[in-house]
Amino acid sequence: MNAERYEQLGTATLVTATGIVAASILADGQLAKALNGVGGLTWFASSALLVMAGRQSPKHRWQWAATIGLTAAVAFVIKPTDLTLATVGFGATGLAIGMAAKADPILWAKLIPGLYLPMHIGTAILKAVGRSALGMEASIRSEPPPTAAVVPFVMVVAAVAGGFLASALRERGVGLGKRRPAS
Repeated sequence: MNAERYEQLGTATLVTATGIVAASILADGQLAKALNGVGGLTWFASSALLVMAGRQSPKHRWQWAATIGLTAAVAFVIKPTDLTLATVGFGATGLAIGMAAKADPILWAKLIPGLYLPMHIGTAILKAVGRSALGMEASIRSEPPPTAAVVPFVMVVAAVAGGFLASALRERGVGLGKRRPAS
């Protein structure tokens, strides 16, 4: 399979995962738990597909490092219930990686929310371990408010919008290491 097909499938799977996660937030009891598990697995599958697309994209090691670093930053800072912070944070990181990427700025922007859930789970575990070591309560999950159902989708849309903005700016000659000719 080529990079474009991996990206298409990864994007569709990621959007599907956000819908399943939203349904799990709105549901109750066993249904919510089942949907949450399916949503998480679907999100991890989208991560794998987008990573496969990224592996076939023209790249540099620093692009992967920047993508992972930006994802870690949003995973550590942004709570999956904070709509405003998700919009600003994912929009900004989508724009940043889109401007820095040598090619495929929108793909690299999609990788931020694509890798978010695995990174978010990792940072939640680290936070819980740290709290436990400090003698504090080490809870990992709380009951999110119903408005949190839209946040995963907003994360994806904001990052992709940042990638599109980066692509448009790059087409105008704005970007890292590029200077517009003097008039």
